[in-house]
Amino acid sequence: MPAKQMDKFSNLMYGTVTESAASTLTFAEINTNVSVWEKRAFVLHRLEWNIAPAFLTTNILDGGDIIDLALTNSQQITSLTPDNPAVIDRMTVGLKYASAVGGELVVQPWHRDFTGLPGGGLLIAPRPLFLAVKCTNIANACTVTLRARFTVIELTADEYLELVDFYRIVS
Repeated sequence: MPAKQMDKFSNLMYGTVTESAASTLTFAEINTNVSVWEKRAFVLHRLEWNIAPAFLTTNILDGGDIIDLALTNSQQITSLTPDNPAVIDRMTVGLKYASAVGGELVVQPWHRDFTGLPGGGLLIAPRPLFLAVKCTNIANACTVTLRARFTVIELTADEYLELVDFYRIVS
């Protein structure tokens, strides 16, 4: 029996994470109110990442100032690299160019659209989900927020096991 769509319209989830100290990889769990025993999955359609503009303008000053942020399914990881199967989506924020006379206007939120993928989005296990942030070469702790649009589908036991197995990247 194929997966059964449970939602007609998208749901909204929100999360925020603040570095525990500057340049420290920090996680915050997003409470999805879904038990790990429920055979449900989220189809992510859109992510909207935000960082306070005042933080960006006062802390991203040269090419070495970097903010890494991610949506993960583990808080036991030590890096937000793309080869890590626990990293669902990641983004790096920094300067495109550094100049004494100007810079590039930053418009937020940063959107990540997954609707072009087969099935209309990115299929993920709904629990556990964590936001992660880590700054490099920045003296202050950063706060990142995420709004996500998703729908819920019900999976068979075999489909759910396949979804959980998906998070182990073949290399």
